[in-house]
Amino acid sequence: MSPLRLAMERMATYRADIDVADYKRRSKRRNIILSVMATLVILGALAFYFGRAYLLSGLPSLPDKATMWQLNLQPNMTLLDKDGNVIGHRGPYLGEPLKLMDMPDYVSNAFLAIEDERFYEHEGIDNRAILRALFENTKSGERGQGGSTLTQQLVKTMVLTPEKTYRRKFQEAVLARDMEIVMSKPEILELYMNRISLGPRVFGVEAAAQRYFGKSARDINLAEAALLAGLPQAPSRYNPLEHYDRALARSTLVLDRMLANGMITNDEQMEALATPPVIQEDATPLIDPDVIGYVFDLVDEQVEGLIGFKHKDLIIKTTIDTKLQILAHESLNKILEKNAKPKKISEGALVSIDNDTGAILAMVGGRNYSDSKFNRAWQAQRQPGSSFKTFSYAAALEDGFTPGTIRIDQPTEIGGWAPENYTRRYRGPMNLREALKLSINTIAAQVTAEVGPSRVAALANRFGIKSEMRPDYALALGTSEVNLAELTAAYSVFPNEGTFRASHLITDITNTAKISLFTRRKSAGQRVYSVPYARQMTSMLRDVIDSGTGHGARLGERQAGGKTGTSQDYRDAWFIGFTTQMTTGVWMGNDDNSSTRKITGGLLPVDVWKAYTRGAHKGLKYLPLNAPDPLLDDPEAKALSLFYDDLTNAFKEERDMASGAKTPTQQTAGNR
Repeated sequence: MSPLRLAMERMATYRADIDVADYKRRSKRRNIILSVMATLVILGALAFYFGRAYLLSGLPSLPDKATMWQLNLQPNMTLLDKDGNVIGHRGPYLGEPLKLMDMPDYVSNAFLAIEDERFYEHEGIDNRAILRALFENTKSGERGQGGSTLTQQLVKTMVLTPEKTYRRKFQEAVLARDMEIVMSKPEILELYMNRISLGPRVFGVEAAAQRYFGKSARDINLAEAALLAGLPQAPSRYNPLEHYDRALARSTLVLDRMLANGMITNDEQMEALATPPVIQEDATPLIDPDVIGYVFDLVDEQVEGLIGFKHKDLIIKTTIDTKLQILAHESLNKILEKNAKPKKISEGALVSIDNDTGAILAMVGGRNYSDSKFNRAWQAQRQPGSSFKTFSYAAALEDGFTPGTIRIDQPTEIGGWAPENYTRRYRGPMNLREALKLSINTIAAQVTAEVGPSRVAALANRFGIKSEMRPDYALALGTSEVNLAELTAAYSVFPNEGTFRASHLITDITNTAKISLFTRRKSAGQRVYSVPYARQMTSMLRDVIDSGTGHGARLGERQAGGKTGTSQDYRDAWFIGFTTQMTTGVWMGNDDNSSTRKITGGLLPVDVWKAYTRGAHKGLKYLPLNAPDPLLDDPEAKALSLFYDDLTNAFKEERDMASGAKTPTQQTAGNR
């Protein structure tokens, strides 16, 4: 082979080797690129998968429309007095849900102008606003702007937490789009305006309008609407009750945005700026919590039993008379403050009931609600002492006794029990009227023994006392514990001529949407005692005040009846009294059951009762009690009166004869 040909073949082989090497290098480079790309794709997929999982982790599902109105509602309760005035509130303030058509257009426009001017253009997320916010935040190095739409704010408020993280913002955007699918724009705006925070524990435009301006959102003007619209950005910072100047300055910005968006005219803006909103000064409950606290607790306790379950949003109309509630609190505390140390008495309670209806007009469960939440009018079980004797005598009348029936006040022993009088003295023969008037223990015990303790206990239960009665002889002297509320209600049977009307505190329950949940039906009451006996007992109890142990409770020309009570060792002091219109009970003592310094029912409790009852009857018509005079229709009392008259005359005659003032002849003539 020629050298030339050999050289050419070698050159061809060399080139072939170079081509193979190049191919291998290209293949290797392509494989590397493909591997890198595959790795990047896998990493991207993993990043997308885990990133999406992270961003969507814990994402709640969007509830339906009806549920959204109930989301995150904290329990709240507004208390009204018998005339419909607000007397207290607990929980957040929630107003009546309003439709957009219920309010002037400028109310919703004010919120749109400052919070989401492109609300009707986006689908839940405003990309333009997000980019603007991102630019501003990047420029400042802080998260100063969020770019949230009104829909996103609603989602954040009702579904998500308020944390400021990118994950929460992502979830917010997802749910905002979902909300825009299931709800129309007007529905979203309506929900927003009824549930957005507009101050500390104030939610919705209606609640805010009532809270700050004392009027409905239906009636607010442009300046007031602008002030409310400025609050969502920082409800506490712009709270008009505490930072009025800040709130007013922000409302000016709202008006500027409304003008820029063509929502108002220049003249309307000028008029709004010239008439700034006036904040109502009495934005606090009508009655101090210390005065109404016990009532509030009892209402809260009774609600579930009346409507079956606890709603979170309640307006409750009570039977409380505002003036009488304040008067009751003042009457009790004035006496306690004056006598607490010298008389060693620290607590008291008062309950006042309308005789016609059984409505509780006033209830004070203690000296100071802030110091003690224990309701001594409703929860405290204490011995009623002599105030329970009334039921022994009431049972005796049913058993054939009369107010004129005679029993002897003397040392008495009944089944090994020897009751003693408070004075440790005995007066001999006296009728039941006198025995009750002077609170004679021995005769009350005798009467109870004759009638039977079980019958006395049964009568007390019939009169509405639900506490357990121990049917022993000492029951007459009030050894079985009762509470003030039930004892007071039981006494109202007498001025009601034998009719028992259950005491009650609640008349109506609605929610802020004005949906009625409960309405108390009017009741004629239940006949538990005959009219003649009720009138006789009323007459006897009237004597207690007119000339007996309760004489300190006399009200001048206005007739009243009642009974004092003092438990053993002066631990409890009671006075339960009534007029034709109302029955009021007072208890005083110490929570630890320690003795007072000889405080009886005829002392401090009578003073409290009289101070309250006098004030409570100012302006009320004078109505006499339905009670016969002591001798009316009472044969035994008449016979006893004639007997005492004859006995008195006989003593006088005997005295005159012994002194020589009369001769036997004159005596005979005198008897004629």
